[in-house]
Amino acid sequence: MTGSSRYRRPGLLFAAALVVLVASAPGFSQEPSKDAKDAKDASKDKLYVHIESRTRLTYTGDANEVTILFKNEGKENWVNPGMEIESGFQVFDNAGTKLEKAKAAPSNKEGQPKLLLPGSYFGAIVDLNTLFPKMTALGTYKITWSGPGIAEKTIMNRVIKKYDAARDYQAVIETEFGNIVLEFYKDLAPMHVKNFIDLANQGFYDGKIFHRVIKGEAAFGGSANGDERSGPGYTLPPEPNGLKILAGSVAQVRNSFTGQDESGSIFMVAITPQSDMDGRYTVFARVVEGLETSKTISNLPTAGGAGSRVAARPIRDVVMKKIDIREKKSDKASKS
Repeated sequence: MTGSSRYRRPGLLFAAALVVLVASAPGFSQEPSKDAKDAKDASKDKLYVHIESRTRLTYTGDANEVTILFKNEGKENWVNPGMEIESGFQVFDNAGTKLEKAKAAPSNKEGQPKLLLPGSYFGAIVDLNTLFPKMTALGTYKITWSGPGIAEKTIMNRVIKKYDAARDYQAVIETEFGNIVLEFYKDLAPMHVKNFIDLANQGFYDGKIFHRVIKGEAAFGGSANGDERSGPGYTLPPEPNGLKILAGSVAQVRNSFTGQDESGSIFMVAITPQSDMDGRYTVFARVVEGLETSKTISNLPTAGGAGSRVAARPIRDVVMKKIDIREKKSDKASKS
């Protein structure tokens, strides 16, 4: 799940697409008092509202759930006017077009607390696919929520192709020097393979560079900003599988910044065998086309790092224009 989840607690299911979570803070009451009503206007700006996606990625066809949290961070009681939670959502596609909203059942206001004492909160889980049927299409979406007297909250969401572990995929890395085609060891490094394909399907690698090379021996790419410390915001534990790093091997790397874990996105394409690296990195793919392209990239002049087997940055950016994931054709189909 993305974003903060510091206030989330188990809740109560009250509709197919909506779950309401009610706080159990001391002094919690369902009925507003006269004092609470008087304090409503003075405390409404103290209502904390937060929305976030429940999963890091959303696959097409899966539920697209978001959580929304309301918390009284003021010193006075807050009176709930009866939130129409679903009606507060709007979704816009990558072109900025507002998605049409399906007619939905009104919020179950009786399932919401009528009064929030200071520190109390409640929340909901909403499947946006039930509200916006067109959101199941691939693409990037802006999700907003607003309510009476509550400033608009916004998050971004991307719906990508669903990874199928039963299928065989190839990755085509497009560069100005030619394409590099990878095939995956999905059975020997399933976590790393899925991660690479998911990142590629998000467009994470598009426009990124090969930021370091070992002259004639290896090329490194996949940093979020061209720095070896950068990544997608997470790391991966190693998947020891016994694969040696041979010419054409593709391995996830680690460095002093990732500790024992491996970078979530940076990978190495080996041009020649790297026996001293065997067992240190997870090999998850191999080059089946374009090893000469990889070699050309590794032999580009570099800035600094003079000497044998020193990783250094090419003096010009070598851009991965796009990494396209395609299903591998069966040998029988390719011969027909």
